Amino acid sequence: MLFSISGSGWWLIAVAATAFFLIGLFVLCAGMKLPEDLRDAVEQPSKRAKRTAALLPPVGCAAILLVNLLRPEPAPAILFLYSVACTAFPIALLPVRGRMLRHYVEQKRMNPDAADGMPDGLTVAWVTLVLCGMVLAAVVALMIATYHGRQL
Repeated sequence: MLFSISGSGWWLIAVAATAFFLIGLFVLCAGMKLPEDLRDAVEQPSKRAKRTAALLPPVGCAAILLVNLLRPEPAPAILFLYSVACTAFPIALLPVRGRMLRHYVEQKRMNPDAADGMPDGLTVAWVTLVLCGMVLAAVVALMIATYHGRQL
């Protein structure tokens, strides 16, 4: 049962969720390759920007976990919400990454000088639905735990 997990169990879940998030980001970026004809037309990020983008998520996640480790009170509820957030983003973005890339390529082929536009409506609806659904599920789980007088 969700509410009978110990504090150390929540730490393991948070570390696993962080790993899932970081692997999901890597897979998301690795699968987004532009066609050859657009690589020259689109400004490519510098090596420094790529390094920063690669280092920032692990450092940010480590900082968040360290801040939770330094808290004097037990942090299972915060670790639960952190784990939900870490798992929600890859779940929301990975299924539609191909569709986002195709839409981006189509926009750039039609007008190479235009600024990056919004993704199509189905992609926006999917990402919004998944993220809102995860938030709603997390809130309901915390409300149930509070109603039953239990702490996560």
